[in-house]
Amino acid sequence: MIFVGALGLTGCSQKVQWPDLPVTEATPYFTNAAKTQTIDTAFYEIQNAKGEKLGTILFSSPYSDGIKGFNGPTPLLIALDAEGRIKDVVLLENQETPWYAQHVKEGGLYKEWYGLTPAEAMNKEVDAISGATFTSNGVKKSLVARLKAYERQLKKK
Repeated sequence: MIFVGALGLTGCSQKVQWPDLPVTEATPYFTNAAKTQTIDTAFYEIQNAKGEKLGTILFSSPYSDGIKGFNGPTPLLIALDAEGRIKDVVLLENQETPWYAQHVKEGGLYKEWYGLTPAEAMNKEVDAISGATFTSNGVKKSLVARLKAYERQLKKK
């Protein structure tokens, strides 16, 4: 799932018309996804065939583009369930050393936020994965930056 990078939108600093998210990009996180709706920049509502909300997908880019891991930005996909709790966090295409990125995943960093609301996740103290501190810190800061932007987006929705 490298939707944002594939569209060349990582690192953008200008306001752009955010593209629609193909349903195929949502189905790994929401198996019954039938429709995606662009709500705001990097913010998508996922619906089933009946139009019922299944959840939300957020991309950290462009909100976290200035946050660096070891070798550069650590762009994330954050999936929230229908109740607004984090169900998945995925590191997207990046320049991190693959071993470090894998070590962060296997070390359970992403799972630290599963089941939390965005507010709970932003306030949770999460330790970096030993041996991949820079990558871990980049991921943590990217997640918080995106969730702060999400809160602002919800207020204007």
